[in-house]
Amino acid sequence: MVTLGSYLCGTKVNIPLRPAETFSDGRGVPEFRMETVSIVIPTLNRQKCLQRALASVRGQAGLDGIALEIIVVDNSKDASAQGVVEACGGEGWPVIYLSEPEPGVATARNAGVRAAQGRWIAFLDDDEEAGPDWIAEMLGVARSTGAQAVFGPVAARADEAGEIGGFAPYFSRAIDRPDGDDITELSAYLGTNNSMFERALCLSDGAPFEESLNEIGGEDSLLLERLTMKGYRFAWAANAGVVEWVPPRRLDWAYVCKRKFLSGQIRVFVQNMAEPGRAPRIAFWMVVGLVQFVAAGALAVAFRPFNRARAQRASAVAYGGLGKVLWAPRFRPTLYGSGLIS
Repeated sequence: MVTLGSYLCGTKVNIPLRPAETFSDGRGVPEFRMETVSIVIPTLNRQKCLQRALASVRGQAGLDGIALEIIVVDNSKDASAQGVVEACGGEGWPVIYLSEPEPGVATARNAGVRAAQGRWIAFLDDDEEAGPDWIAEMLGVARSTGAQAVFGPVAARADEAGEIGGFAPYFSRAIDRPDGDDITELSAYLGTNNSMFERALCLSDGAPFEESLNEIGGEDSLLLERLTMKGYRFAWAANAGVVEWVPPRRLDWAYVCKRKFLSGQIRVFVQNMAEPGRAPRIAFWMVVGLVQFVAAGALAVAFRPFNRARAQRASAVAYGGLGKVLWAPRFRPTLYGSGLIS
């Protein structure tokens, strides 16, 4: 059961549906309508990370004529994030707290979408930190391109004063394209972390994220595939960067390989779920995966005796290829919910 509007920076409130505010030039002629951007942050038992994420979005700048609605969706069973929201105070945009104890990343995101009232919905993970002009840059690209969804770069850093080293590429998103470029063809390589969607077009369904994928992941990849099938365009906001703070337990090659294996599976089963009759496309990706598994696996074995770092990178590629081959439900690990949180 979702509890909506339980706390607004510690004060119990009700959240009515509200139209955009209209401003006049004094003669009764509207000059512009106040736009609202809803920022949805799903969270699960990561209070310190959430504090950092909230500080970054509450301090957004360059938003003349723009209102922010920050929505924290607490996916824990014991409302562990409520105290973080209650502690909000002082300057900055207010925060709305939602409790969604039904476990699952898709369920949490859907709860945030249903609560959001902005024209745009932006998603930020609770382990991410947005730059001060994040939303301003996102909106600038959306307005200049007319795209229905916008995505920005993700720079990975090790949390707890650690060193991320060679793990950085596995937690980052870097696309060498100019600001405002159309990246619709790269939808398979995107995700909802650091993204913004036009709500009425992309997220009008009360449950746009597939909840059968709650513990597996891939619900965002499936959504993006369905949006591209509808002809919607995605744009790249090169200056709307966020930092993903990676905890030490993820800086492990066993975890990276597990994550790559699941990413390979997602590449294939999304095709199967998005539209029936995609057997040729599924077969293509399975062949690609088999080639990756054999070639990268051979490299991993060859390099292991004298270049362990290169062998580990090859192993990650091999696991990704194997995932494309073994994509059936019985082979899928869990990274969310009762499984390891990704």
